[in-house]
Parts: sequence; C-alpha cells; structure tokens
Amino acid sequence: MRKRSLALACASVAAGVMLGPVPAAHAAVAPRLFGVGSGDSTASGLVTLSAQSDSAITSITAHLYAPGSAAGAPEIAEVGDFTLKSGTAQSGVWNTSTPLRMSDLGTYRVVVDLTDADGDTSSTEDRSGYDYWLQANLTDYQVTPDHPDYEHQDVTVTGGFTVTDPRTGETTPAANTRVDLGISSVPDATTRTGADGRFTYTYRVTDPSSDTVNAWLRPDEPWYQPWTNQGVEVRAVQSDTRVTLDAAELDVKAGQAATVSGTAEVYVDGAWKPLAGVTVDEIWSSESSGVASRPVTGADGRFSGQLTLPRSGTVEAQVRTGTFTRFSELRTVKVYVAQKTSITDFTASLDKYAQLTAKGLLSSGRSAPADIYNHVDLQYSADGKTGWKTMKTVVPGSFEPDDGAPFKGTFATSSKGYYRAHFKAGRDSQESYSSVVHVTRAPTRITDGNASPEPVRKGRTITCKGKLQHYTSGVWKAYAGQKVKILFKPKGSSGWYDMGNATTRADGTFGKGFTASKDGTWVAVLLYPNSTHLVSSGREDYVDVT
Repeated sequence: MRKRSLALACASVAAGVMLGPVPAAHAAVAPRLFGVGSGDSTASGLVTLSAQSDSAITSITAHLYAPGSAAGAPEIAEVGDFTLKSGTAQSGVWNTSTPLRMSDLGTYRVVVDLTDADGDTSSTEDRSGYDYWLQANLTDYQVTPDHPDYEHQDVTVTGGFTVTDPRTGETTPAANTRVDLGISSVPDATTRTGADGRFTYTYRVTDPSSDTVNAWLRPDEPWYQPWTNQGVEVRAVQSDTRVTLDAAELDVKAGQAATVSGTAEVYVDGAWKPLAGVTVDEIWSSESSGVASRPVTGADGRFSGQLTLPRSGTVEAQVRTGTFTRFSELRTVKVYVAQKTSITDFTASLDKYAQLTAKGLLSSGRSAPADIYNHVDLQYSADGKTGWKTMKTVVPGSFEPDDGAPFKGTFATSSKGYYRAHFKAGRDSQESYSSVVHVTRAPTRITDGNASPEPVRKGRTITCKGKLQHYTSGVWKAYAGQKVKILFKPKGSSGWYDMGNATTRADGTFGKGFTASKDGTWVAVLLYPNSTHLVSSGREDYVDVT
C-alpha cells in the first residue's frame, strides 16, 4: 500500500444558537496536542508536532515506544530538543533538530509531555503514531512520447529510484525492487529496477482518453514516496472530424419517426474528405429516458437514422471518437412532436403569512414538454372571471407517464382571491388550464402596542399591552380569546426571545407584565392564528432599563 506523509493541522469550529448568557471559561486549560509527524520526510528522523495552550508552551518532551508495543513497555527513545517552526509559542508547530537513529523501521507509539507558562501540563499519546520509514525518491522520470500519434503508438516510461534510510541517513539506489506504474488504460502495469535502481516499461496506446502515468516503488519495508516528478499525462493526437446535417428542424406527429440524415467528414492532409465506415451517434435524452440511432456512414460519408421521440426535443448527432480520431462537434436537429396536455389535481392554499402555495399535475401524453415550453403560470383574479394576472412561473418536476409532471409554487398574495394554472404550449403541445380555486384568510393586526413604563428601573415591572383585531365582514373588529405572543430582543442581540403569551379580552385588548432586567425591544404579535386567519403585525417598542 502506498504511504502518505502526515500533515499537521488544527481547526477550531464553533456553532450554535443563542439560548441565553454564556458561562465563563475555566481559569486553567491544559496544553493540547493536535498531532505528531515526521517533518518533510519520514526518512529525516526528525519529529514534528502541533500543539496549543492558553499560555506559552515552555517544555516539550516526546517519548517513543516500539511499533505495536503495549502500554507499560519501555520507551525506545526520548527527544526534547524542539524549536518553534511556525505559529506562536501558544499555538504553533515545533521541530526537533537532531535526527533519530533507531534500529527498526515502523510506526512508533509516541507520548508527548507538554508544559505551559501557567504550569499546566498534559501527557498525550498521538493517535496516528510516529512514522519512521524508508523514503523512496524518484529521479529522471520521463514518459515519451507524451503525445503519441498514428506513427508513434508505443509509450516508454523510464526513471530511477533511490531510497533514503532514516536508520543511517544514507541514500542508495533501489536495486532489484518492484515498481508499480499507475496507468489508467493499462491495469496492473509492473516492472523492476536494475542494479542501478533504474527501470523501463513500454506500452501501446489503445484508448483516446488521456492516461496519467505514475511510478511507485514497492520495497518490502515500511516506506513513503512523495509526489515529486509524478503524474505525467499521455494523450493521443487525434484528427478532426465533422458532421453536416440535412435539416435543422423537423415536425412530426406523436408516434411518427423522425429521419435525421447528413454527411460525415475527416480533416486529412489539409482538406475535408468523406469519412467512410464510422458510426454516427444520433441521441435524444432526458433525465428519465432516451432514444438513439447509430447509422454507419457509406463510402461517400452519408448516413441516415430513424428516431421515434416520446415528446419534442433536440437530437444530437456526432461522429464517435476513435483512438486517433476526435469526436466531431455536436450538430443538432430540433424535432417537434405535437401532443395534447391537461392540468389536473390543482389546489391552492393560503398560509398564515399570506403565502399562497399552488400545485397540480401537468399531463402531456406520453412525454414531458420540451424544456423551452416546460413551465406553468400560476394566475390570480379578484373575481375568478376577468383580470387574470400571472403571479409566478414554475417548472414541473419529473414526468411520470401515468400521473404527469407535478408542479408547485409559493408566492405572497392578498388575503383572498381566485387562482388557476395555465400551460402555454409551443409547437410541441397544446395550451391548457386548470380548474379555478377560491381561497381566503382574515387579516389580523395589533393596535396601540406598547411596552411601559419607559424608562424603567431594573427589577420593576414592564407591561406589554395592545389590542388585537381581525378584518371580517368588511370592517376591523375585536378578536377575543386569542393568545398573543410577547417577544423580547436584548440590546445588541440579533435574536428574539419568547417571553410568554397574553390572552385577548372580549374587546381584543391584552396585557402582561414582566420583570425588567436589561435594555431591549418588546413586541406583541399573533404568531399562531387558526386556519382562517393571518398572523398580525406588531409595533416594536424599545425600553431603557436603568
């Protein structure tokens, strides 16, 4: 398995909702270890760590234990010559300066003792451990040619590997060692180095897609290899092709096949010539279905395909790519398929905020309308007969042959009115309307809203009062027996607090007292009306608490 170097990082993320006062932080915080690594190289023998505390970290000692050893085993090495590499003494990254020379490779258990300027201490075992491995170094890496063509279809990969051993600090050629080549078009490509650590591998390009060629040394002992000089891209040189279609638009009836025809050509020796014996893909597709025809060109480059589309749409025609020939640019034919439509199951409902939600099903026979026409207008009329106005245009969802395509839209509107859905068709379908639906809710309001006295002494009572009314039979009347919500927003805050409810009297008035504790804004609103009423407006009142 390929190993990767350990990256040290720390992130602090805080998120939440204000629920009230935040308790004070603890006075003392022990130093925190974030991670231990091996610097820029697992073969360096150096130790790198990342830590943080509430004051400057003054002492760092790392204890290393044999790979796989249990708790209580004797330590193999102890290092303490850490110097700050980046960040601050309170939150930073530290490195040792003297390489460790231990007898065995592997991932060592490591426990780090930390002390900060406040005298707080911690002793933490790093979860990942300390990697003490060989480092494989790739040199003189070449992939030639990186743009093969008809005359040069073989690609040769060459390079050399050395190995740096942290036990000795020496770098030597990686002799007679397995090399895995990551080539996307050649699975399991493997070779070996020679006595000098060099390797050679040759393969033939058989795919027009690009290859990313990597080389990885596979020594038997724990190892690591950086990405230096890797990831060479190999892509075949392909000749251009093109398609010329006989028509840009076609009109057919539902169930009738459309004939898509044209000529395919290839650019050779500075000129366009007929392209014989190649497949031309003719495809219409949607999210849920597709129709295709794949005619083969004749000696003169001509082709002709038949497609029966379930609904209007665009047929894309393209020469299929080969190893050393490119896809042609897409050429399109717009095919219009005329079919009937209808709008069913139309409903409209008004919520407490005067937001109307209308929904239904658009049916258009066997298939959904083309994208350019696939929208429904949600319309409003005061009397349900005249003056229809489009309030919102929505795009139907996934089409189902048995049910149609569901659509739904929400928008702000008046407290009462008539609504319908309208589908305006194009060349591919017919116009249709839904049934008309009437909806209504009574508006509400709070008058004389007030929080007093202003100002008020801390600990005294603040009274929030007002009058709740609803609009019925063409006039505003008292709305009795309703729970009005009292809200409070402290000075400097962006959120409102629920302080409780006040029930309206027979004349619609209400009042409720609260103990004054801090400056802020008070407001009373009807937040939870019944299904026949809208929420109320409310007057915000700021009160100083002295």
